[in-house]
Parts: sequence; C-alpha cells; structure tokens
Amino acid sequence: MKKYVFLAGLLLFSSVILKAQTLADAYRLSSQKINGTARAAAMGNAFGALGGDFTSLSINPAGIAIYRSSEFVITPTARFNNSDMNITGDIFSDNKYSHAINNVGYVGSINTGLSSETGLVSFNLGIGMNTILDLNQNSYEMYDQSPVSFLDGIVNWANSEALTNSYLNRDIADIEYRDWPAKLAWETYLMDPVNANTDDQYVNILYEDELVDQQINYSYKGGIKEYVFAGGLNFAHKFYIGATFGIQDVDITKYKEYTEILEDNNSFTYFEDNYIKGTGYNLKLGAIFKPVSFVRLGAAFHAPTFFKVKDDMRLTMESHLAQSYSSDGLSLYNYGLNSPYKFVLSGAVVINKFALLSIDGEIVDYSSMKYDVSDLNYNVKNSFKSVFNLRMGGELKFTQSLSARAGFEYYPTPFVSDFNLPETKVSDNNSVVSLGLGYMANGFFADIAYRNSTEKFGLYNPQPNFEDISLKNSKDQILLTLGFKF
Repeated sequence: MKKYVFLAGLLLFSSVILKAQTLADAYRLSSQKINGTARAAAMGNAFGALGGDFTSLSINPAGIAIYRSSEFVITPTARFNNSDMNITGDIFSDNKYSHAINNVGYVGSINTGLSSETGLVSFNLGIGMNTILDLNQNSYEMYDQSPVSFLDGIVNWANSEALTNSYLNRDIADIEYRDWPAKLAWETYLMDPVNANTDDQYVNILYEDELVDQQINYSYKGGIKEYVFAGGLNFAHKFYIGATFGIQDVDITKYKEYTEILEDNNSFTYFEDNYIKGTGYNLKLGAIFKPVSFVRLGAAFHAPTFFKVKDDMRLTMESHLAQSYSSDGLSLYNYGLNSPYKFVLSGAVVINKFALLSIDGEIVDYSSMKYDVSDLNYNVKNSFKSVFNLRMGGELKFTQSLSARAGFEYYPTPFVSDFNLPETKVSDNNSVVSLGLGYMANGFFADIAYRNSTEKFGLYNPQPNFEDISLKNSKDQILLTLGFKF
C-alpha cells in the first residue's frame, strides 16, 4: 500500500517544491559527458594525451596541434534509451529512440616550413561542434486503486499557505511555481472551500476513502551542444599547446503528464511542459608532451562555463466531471550558473604504431558550482563534492587501414552521502562500455562505435515511512563518423 501513497507524494513534492530551489538544475547542466566522434567514443573518450581527433578539442585543446593535415569530420548518431522504474518489485519499462548529428568539425593545419627538430613546426585552427549532454528518455509509472490522491497533497499545500494570505485569489503575477497546481485545481472545480464565505481552508472533491487509478508519463529530450573554436601550436613534434573557446547551447524539454481516474467516471489530468534554454561560455587550456617517441603526457584545465538560462514552465489542469474544465498557468524563471572547474590529466602509450593505450583522469569539483542567487550557493557547497572521473581506451591495428577499439568510462556520484535532492536521491556510479572499428584509405576514413551507459537513481521520497523507488536508465548509441584528410 505504501507505494501507492508514494506516487502522489512524489508527483507533488518532486515537481512542485523543486522550483523552490534549483540544485537539481545545477547538477543537470554540469554533469557533462563528452560525445564526439566514433573513434573517441569507441576508446572511452580517453583522448587527453592522444589528440588528433576532433573530440579532443573539448577534452584537451592541445590535441588540435597533433594534426599534421587538414580534416573535415561529421558524426551522425542513433540513440536508444530504456528506462525501468522499479517500485517494490513492480517494474515499468519505457523506451525512446532519437537521432542527431553528434559532431561536426573542420581542422586546418598550416606548416611553418621550419625544421621538425626545433621551433614551431605548425599551427592549427579548428571550428565545429561536439555533443556534451544527451537527455533523451521516456519513463512511466501506473497504479490502480490508490488510497491517496494528488489532490490530497494539493489541498494540504493550499491550506498551509492560506493561513497567512488570500491564497487562491491573488493576481497571476504574484503566484509562484509551487502554488500553481492548487490554483489550477481550484479553477477546474477539483477543490472546494470548507466554508462558502471564506477561502482560508479547502477540501478536495473526492469521497471519503475513495480509491483512484493513477499514471504518470515522463519525457525528456535535448541536451547541450558545444560549439568550439580552437587553436594549437606544435613545437618540434614534442610539445603541443592549445586553447578552445566554447559556446554551449542548452536546449532541454521536459514533459510530465499525470492522470487520475476517479469514481463515477470522473477524472483529471495535470500537465507540465518545461522548456530550458540558455547559453554558456567557457575557456579550455591544454598541453601535451612527448618525453620519448612512444609516450604522451597531457594536462588540461577547463574554466567554469558561465550559463545564462531561461526556464519556462507551462502548467495545465484538465478536469472531466459532470462538465469538462481546463485552466493553465505560466511560470518563468531566469538564472545564471557557473559550472564546476575541471582538471584533466592524461597518459598514452603508442606501441610500434600498431597499438595504443590511453587513460584520462578528470577531477571535477561539483561543490564549486555557483548561482547568481547567493542563498543557494551554501546548499551547493554542502551538497556536492569533488569526484575523479576515469576514462580509458585502446586501439589495435590489424592492417594499415583497419583498426579495432574498445573503451571504458567511470563517473562516480558527486552527491555527499547524507544529502537528497527532491528529484533524486544519491545516484549510483555511472559506467560506460564501448567498442568500435575504423577504416582509413587514401585520405578517407570511416569509424563506427557502439556505446552503452547505465545510470541508476534512487528517487527521493519526501514523506517519512514510505518506500523509495529506483530508476535505471540504459542508453545505447551507435555512432558513424565519416571524414576526409587533405
């Protein structure tokens, strides 16, 4: 019985209260995992010391200086997401397919004509786009004969607020996001005043002990794309430096639809359409050093991305009683956010030009995220911690033209152990495995990669004595990169 009670609490508190604070938004925009070319994806995106691949411009900008010729590259991608919502053994599965251009870029290489033994050998310039956050997924939950309705939570919230003001009769401009569900329920005849002469206490329209059937559908799409402008210098084919200026385009859509079937063929549906759009700017600096011909060492620093975000939420309530009613509201929320800074340390070994191994260690201090609203930053600092992300990969050449690749990525949770966001509990560690093949001949190359990532979350239950639910997302990607060297 607890799981049914939890559904109504989850919907009300994870959604309505969430906008009272935005720690979840900070984590969403900052938990970036690079998605570029198929070659890099197949090798776990461990390109901080290797370079020579367009993905490296978003990891270690010195990688652009490794290029010895000009290049154009494009990567279409197919994405498959499967979500399993588990509540005390009941599993609800949903999936979503999407496709996109994961990466497109151009690198121009200009030789100086100087000796390769000393001085500046070449300088390279690059422009293009890498995907750094993908949020495409669907999920749902459904329950029959629940003893607790979403309207119970709405009425409790309305009654607590109405003690201090004329709650539901305020002007629209004075209504906060968290207050809209009660306002919409009032306007669609889903709640009534206890006393017809006052509006300080309310009850919902359900019968005493009425049981309801419930269903929630969630949908996410979009993410963040980073447009990069990079330059690098090659000194004697031993020391490489580079810089990347990045412009991040945030375009995320979240959709939620909650339906309750009541007695007497009555029902209502609550919708949330959330559009998150913004722009961020950042700078990355990096260096690669070859102490001997077969060893490469890399280091990079990523300054925080400075975001300006517009968060628009349209909320709608539709009731189907003796008559049908509909009402909607709009919540607008703008904010600035600085993502965490990063350090990337890398190493690679090239074995006689037929095999290579590479590893990246990425230090990310999530507690350094900062909002332009100062009272949130204390919570950020005490809710997140530094993590050490690990990426590793290898490549084996069967012939001069054909290569096989494999990789692994590991992203530990950035949440402190005793903190819960209203949207998610402490998440499990995230891991990625990948495989791929590559072909190159006469200046043309084609790479294909398969990438699987698994994320698990314990969704936070804001009401004591109720059981938590868990969400598992499994994402499969197939990437195809086509490129030309000239």
